[in-house]
Amino acid sequence: MRRVELVTRWARELDQVIYLARSRDDIEHALTSALDDVVRTLTADPFRPERAAVVAERLVELGLTSSESLERSIEVLGKGMPHLPELDGIDAAAEKLVRVLSTMARGFSDGMRQRLFDEQEGLTRALIQARENAERALSDSEARFEEIFSTSSVGMAISDLDGTLLRTNRALAAILGHRGPLSAARLEDLFHAEDAEYLRLRYQVLLEDDSLPFRERRRLLREDGEEALVFLSASVLRDPDGTPRYFVTSAEDVSDKHLLEGQLQFQATHDVLTGLANRSRFTGRLEEALRGSCSHDDVTVFHLDLDGFRTVNNGLGRDAGDRLLQTVASRLREVFGEESATVARFDGDEFAVLVENTPATPSIASLAARINDELAEPVYIGEHGVAATATIAVMHRPPHDALPAEILRATDLTLQRLKTTGRRQWGVVDAEANERDRELFSLASSMPGAWENGEIALEYQPLVSAADRRPVALQALLRWNHPDYGRLDHTRCLEALAETGLAMPIGRWMLDQACTQLSGWAARSDEPLPKLYVELSTELAGDPDLIATVHGVLTAAHLEPERLRLGMPVQALCRVDGLAEDNLDVLTDLGMEVVLYEFGNSRGDLACLEDLPVHAVKMAGKVVSRVARQGDNALFTRSIRQLVPLIRDSGTPVIVGNVDSQAQYDWWRAIGVDALQGDFTGTTASSHDTEHLFVA
Repeated sequence: MRRVELVTRWARELDQVIYLARSRDDIEHALTSALDDVVRTLTADPFRPERAAVVAERLVELGLTSSESLERSIEVLGKGMPHLPELDGIDAAAEKLVRVLSTMARGFSDGMRQRLFDEQEGLTRALIQARENAERALSDSEARFEEIFSTSSVGMAISDLDGTLLRTNRALAAILGHRGPLSAARLEDLFHAEDAEYLRLRYQVLLEDDSLPFRERRRLLREDGEEALVFLSASVLRDPDGTPRYFVTSAEDVSDKHLLEGQLQFQATHDVLTGLANRSRFTGRLEEALRGSCSHDDVTVFHLDLDGFRTVNNGLGRDAGDRLLQTVASRLREVFGEESATVARFDGDEFAVLVENTPATPSIASLAARINDELAEPVYIGEHGVAATATIAVMHRPPHDALPAEILRATDLTLQRLKTTGRRQWGVVDAEANERDRELFSLASSMPGAWENGEIALEYQPLVSAADRRPVALQALLRWNHPDYGRLDHTRCLEALAETGLAMPIGRWMLDQACTQLSGWAARSDEPLPKLYVELSTELAGDPDLIATVHGVLTAAHLEPERLRLGMPVQALCRVDGLAEDNLDVLTDLGMEVVLYEFGNSRGDLACLEDLPVHAVKMAGKVVSRVARQGDNALFTRSIRQLVPLIRDSGTPVIVGNVDSQAQYDWWRAIGVDALQGDFTGTTASSHDTEHLFVA
């Protein structure tokens, strides 16, 4: 969003709640200037939110003198400013914006108070002037006084020096909830009981010391017994010779402004839907618990993410989802009701709880189980009983020097890892695992730039015949020459790739590069080269444009389909949508060999093999490593020993990768596999070294 769009929206919203006696161009020019000042305040270093108060005071001068105009302004700026490009990359931009908007609200109130104070001062001067000119223009002065006194929006009372009320206006009666004239006889009858003695002394000092008029926030009593919050001002009306005659008291009703300030403060620190603390409030409480004046030595942070919440939103609608979130909030309050705890909703279906532990606080395991037991109880939305479970990451006794952002980052990484293992999981933050995940995410975030800069290239490893180690195919693999971590192999590249949106473009690039390089080697070689083997990602295997991509790559490289062998993952071919299976059928019809890789991870793999026209299967790396780890007598190893002949009896060759030792090579060859691949079977080499090996 651009600033001009935000200013236009701001002006349009103000048109609906207030009339400004200015042209639209003047209004938008003034709002543009105000927005520029707010942006400068947010981007300034050091950050000083108090500068925004001046902006609010200028808006009051513009004519924004109603609480509705303030509400609309805060709403428009609060929703629109986070999308301004000028705020991209600013640290803690959301928290800074909340502080700036709160400062503007206070500045607005101060500006309004000053404006009304000026009116009151003018009124007092008019009263004094009227008294001084009484003999010269008594009738005119009385008429002027009566007009100001009666029509003022500020409540006013004139009393004698002992506090007896002589005159009050309609505005004061309205502030105190009276339909007619005030029934009170004395000024002190209007004051709240807790303020009455102080104000009596304050009026006495005003009279005796000839001091300046005072102006304070105080409480008056309404007719219904409730309180009216006002800015109370008082001054002494004197004769021309200086003799005090009357007290002039004015009351500006600020109840609505006070309520609005409270609402803004609550909205800045709480979630509107559930009433729980928001992320900003939670991090503040966590900071206080770790290092504040009331810090606690034993705290625990629970970070929750609801399982399958999107299903409720998509299946029953957002109203049902909101109802479920409110129920979750209520039940979390109940679970931790007897603890000193702060329960918060961060965003979407993400919650957090900060517990200040006592000797009576249950164990982490008990609290995690209690959370899911409570959430599992259905709440009925119409005829549908909806419940939730949660995945929970726990950090117990975080270091006191840890920053809240670091703690929540650690629990968030743990959450992501736990959710890969299923629903209704909980676990304590593992620093070592988090460090591995953090490194992985760092690699993933830098992968687009690395690909663009040419750091990612191809290398090749042979698949060899189990019988005589003769190369039967060359597999194209990714290699990343990382400036910090050095050479990253194909497996590490795939792990990082899974966290990006580059699986499709890099997969197509890898296929094109491999075919082009093989074509070049074949043109320079006198001997036939092994076939090219490329494993497709799950996304690329199910790509509706895969056939066109493969056809275009082969045509550009002048290769026959028989020269290319493609790998498709089992999980892609077992999907319900059937796109990968349709691609498989077309590829085999074109004469291309397709290998079913990542085989052996689930019971459904054999059924998948039986239904598909694949050329071969390649055992999953986890299967190979488990066999090597457990030994020949393990039940799993014996089942694999039986599985391989069963596959080969169906006429399907078996390929095994990740072979790293002679013992592994001998074991797999002994049970009858057809081809093997790994560091022991053939050295992985760059494209240049591979060409040198096969092209004399």
